[in-house]
Amino acid sequence: MKLSFSATLLYLTSAFTLQAGPILTVNDTKGRALEIELMSVTGQDVRFKRVDNAREFTMSLAQFDQVSQTKIIEESASLPIVLPPFDIEVVIGKRHDEGSSYYMVDQRISTTVKLKNKSNDVALPPLKGRMVFIGRDQKTEDDFTVLSVQEFKVGIPPAGASETSLEPFVTRYDGDQKGLHNVGGYQYFGYLIVFLNDKDEIVFDYTTSGPIRKIVNGNKKMLTTISNYAKGTMLDDKMVVSNKPLRAFNR
Repeated sequence: MKLSFSATLLYLTSAFTLQAGPILTVNDTKGRALEIELMSVTGQDVRFKRVDNAREFTMSLAQFDQVSQTKIIEESASLPIVLPPFDIEVVIGKRHDEGSSYYMVDQRISTTVKLKNKSNDVALPPLKGRMVFIGRDQKTEDDFTVLSVQEFKVGIPPAGASETSLEPFVTRYDGDQKGLHNVGGYQYFGYLIVFLNDKDEIVFDYTTSGPIRKIVNGNKKMLTTISNYAKGTMLDDKMVVSNKPLRAFNR
């Protein structure tokens, strides 16, 4: 069975806010001086806030004089990455095979991540993608584990697209009735994707799991924590590390 999820995602997710940019005194091509807070430089577009009235503007880089253009380009290197609008589609394949007995199920998970840059002018810059897969214990349903952690490269030219297939993995669980006689095992539950810059800072995150989204939404600390979990980490229902031992079901 395959499940396909897609969404249009603009710039940074809600877990992050833009930091204050550098304050610059610049001149346009007519020699008029402006004191600005530089917010972003995307292609040839310069987004800034005027210091005197806090109003935001976008101007072409060519509308500034040459000295100011150089200053803006140099200062933009310190700004947080602003991503162009793009589509992300995550296709999860879940194939169920019978395990070593009639009630044990081997669940093979395959994943394809599809990205499409919606900007005709701005590239999606080189980033590192990381995907954390979570499994849920079928015996208790309150215990979780990290089934797999995989990384992949991100980077798309303007109007380009990419498709990345991750390494399949198998998890095993008791597919029989719940309760005392269920031996447990971890069924695939959901995932978290993050994109990281060259400083290993998260600039984008995505999940289709409601419970995971509720935990990380607006909580940068938990987002970073979950994205750094290793395979086999045992978790409680708040996605916090628990002291329970991992039963060796997944591989």
